[in-house]
Amino acid sequence: MNVAWVMAVATVWGPLGPVQPHTVALSCSVATPAGRPLVFTPKVGLAPRRVEARGHLELTGCASPGGTAGLLRSGWVSVKASAQTSCASARQVRGHAVITWFDAAGRPVGTSKMRVKADRLVAQQPADTLLTGTVTAGWLKGRRVEGGITPPGAILGCATRGMATLPGSGRMTFG
Repeated sequence: MNVAWVMAVATVWGPLGPVQPHTVALSCSVATPAGRPLVFTPKVGLAPRRVEARGHLELTGCASPGGTAGLLRSGWVSVKASAQTSCASARQVRGHAVITWFDAAGRPVGTSKMRVKADRLVAQQPADTLLTGTVTAGWLKGRRVEGGITPPGAILGCATRGMATLPGSGRMTFG
């Protein structure tokens, strides 16, 4: 078998040329600080409506599989966004976040600015959309951000009582 033919067949092509495999520059555990959940105004309810979310998140245990962001070990995220949201979905998410990064000794080593943006309907955990976007400045500039945050209990009460706050934890990746 011709080696050149095998290499050509194994390469995946997108609209602008070869597609690179998805690489993760940094992966971190993410959680709302103790006693400081994310806040929604007005409350998230059963029917979709425009809601503003704001709060802080702690990034810990950050690891850089390829070593491109090995200095970054933890971070503090300030996020503010709005979305058309309900207990079960979120769309048209727009906002921003600032991440202050720390090294292994806990010293600040820089910041990142992130544009929070999700256009398509997101179901299951609408708060995950707050962890979706692109780094626009600073460390990891140009990297796509994805993540998930899960509340400690079920969101079943959201439909009946509404949800004004959300504590939770999960994972956040910068790819």
